[in-house]
Amino acid sequence: MHFSHQTLGQRVRFATGSAPQAVREEVEQLGASRVMLIASARESAGAGPIADELPVVLRYDEVVMHVPVAVAERARAAAVAYDVDVIVSVGGGSTVGLAKAVALTSGLPIVAVPTTYAGSEATDVWGLTENGVKTTGTDARVLPRAVVYDAALTLSLPLDLSVASGLNALAHCVDALWAPRADPINAATAAEGIRALADGLPQIVQDPQALPGREQTLYGAYLSAVAFASAGSGLHHKICHVLGGKYDLPHAPTHAVVLPHVLALNAPAAPQAAERIARALGSSTALDGLLDLRRRLAAPQALSEYGFTEDQIPAAVEAVLAVVPASNPAPVTAAVLQQLLHDAWEGHEPSPPDDQRTREETLMRRVLASFEETPDPRLRQLMYSLVRHAHGFLRDVRLTEPEWKQGIDFLTAVGHLTDERRQEFILLSDTLGVSMQTITINQVAAPTATEATVFGPFFVEDSPRIDLGGDAAGGAPGRPCWVEGSVTGTDGQPVPGARIEVWEADEDGLYDVQYDDGRTSARAHLFSDAEGGFRFWAITPTPYPIPHDGPVGEMLAATGRSPMRASHLHFMVSAEGRHTLVTHIFVKGDELLRTDSVFGVKESLVKDFHEQPAGTPTPDGRDPGGAWSRVRFDIVLAPETDR
Repeated sequence: MHFSHQTLGQRVRFATGSAPQAVREEVEQLGASRVMLIASARESAGAGPIADELPVVLRYDEVVMHVPVAVAERARAAAVAYDVDVIVSVGGGSTVGLAKAVALTSGLPIVAVPTTYAGSEATDVWGLTENGVKTTGTDARVLPRAVVYDAALTLSLPLDLSVASGLNALAHCVDALWAPRADPINAATAAEGIRALADGLPQIVQDPQALPGREQTLYGAYLSAVAFASAGSGLHHKICHVLGGKYDLPHAPTHAVVLPHVLALNAPAAPQAAERIARALGSSTALDGLLDLRRRLAAPQALSEYGFTEDQIPAAVEAVLAVVPASNPAPVTAAVLQQLLHDAWEGHEPSPPDDQRTREETLMRRVLASFEETPDPRLRQLMYSLVRHAHGFLRDVRLTEPEWKQGIDFLTAVGHLTDERRQEFILLSDTLGVSMQTITINQVAAPTATEATVFGPFFVEDSPRIDLGGDAAGGAPGRPCWVEGSVTGTDGQPVPGARIEVWEADEDGLYDVQYDDGRTSARAHLFSDAEGGFRFWAITPTPYPIPHDGPVGEMLAATGRSPMRASHLHFMVSAEGRHTLVTHIFVKGDELLRTDSVFGVKESLVKDFHEQPAGTPTPDGRDPGGAWSRVRFDIVLAPETDR
């Protein structure tokens, strides 16, 4: 098992009926003497007894949903003007959100007294809204130093808001199971939070003035916030932040409406999380359990009830697509979001999976379970992900049996054509962008190092060695090209003795291994000198097609793609203590730079190949017998440990 979990440090007190004394003790423990008490006009009565126990120098009541930047700036200015040294917030998410906005720029400590089940008091997440865009972030300064929970202070919260706020807390728990930093500790905390909320909320509905249900719901809300703070923001919260910031929708009801739709989307793709939710809700499935709870609570049903209109859905889809977390278990496309938001707008209750979907999910779970005992944890992770994505693809496109047979035949043909001279699988990987994506993911984290690109299928071991200034062309047809440069480290120091492998196609677009005569040409290796310098003769690169007389070529033709590669010269550079660099340089001005068939072009690797007329003196005095070109390529190698 491998994971990293972070727990935020704060003091939490459950003090039903004694919030004023508990808050006073927390303020005293901080050594504060000038309190800014933030509470909306609606919370003024409940905040009064707390204020009476404190050295309050400023009572501030301009609390606005989603914390507009202008409101935050006024509150910050007031805190400075009154020289406050602690903030006490009494209220829901908007109230503590304003306190966080002040703390974000001032560093003032916060003592939070929640009167709803928003959970913001237990997170280091802040949010500000400007011009219809809600921006969120994390910062240790905004985490309240202490939280005082007093269930008696929630008695004035209207029943409909109690339900919506509690479901907002439940959404924290659900999202924490597949958020970017989800881990087993978050999952355990979230599951207990779901159980507590599912127990407490129906008690509130049954008897709104009884404290036990509200205490249980506060407990669940706290756990939900702890799980959410550690796991991060998942798809549900990304959707709700867009809707809240862009359309000024009320926070808690929006969460309450959207939650079942996100759960219906993700549960089939996250069976372990779905089973945990189902157990916590005491139901056979996660979605059934949530829908049943919502019915018992008379939960909010439709975004249309809160001012969201059908014609706003397309713009909302585009905004959400830009922030979809990579960790989301189910694929999220524009069509998926369009349907999800339309159902949430209209108030349609999402349907549980039908029998066919249930059979499909059952099979996928059986396959996943078959790899549970894999000894190597990395291999287990790879197989889990492969199965989920492969089954997800099959189900997403509803692949037919003849199509799958055609796919198998295609891969078989790729294998049959692959031998020691031709690597059709590498061509397939290259043309699908997989090779380049692998390089992008694993690119050495050294911003000044030379960028890598695809290896290609034509490298051959044991190329001829040439001296500095030697001829790598080896008789290959093409315009001679003088190549020079240096090899240095990211510290700017030269790297002597670096091994430099070079290879390229000739002017006919062929590598030596593509000929049948056993020739070795247009490939060689050499070593950098004591100052890291290198120089050699090659041939000026020209465009050429990748081999397209096989199945990869058929795929390109069927999809209307060109097999042409932009002109390039391959390099592989290695040295002790350095990451081996595999890269190309490309010819500036080549018309194929933007359509390179293997997606290998990077702007930093595009170089000027300066044309030299016949008779122009060469750097080493050689007579190339006509026109030639020259190019400079300075190589920076990253240290081996810099990743």
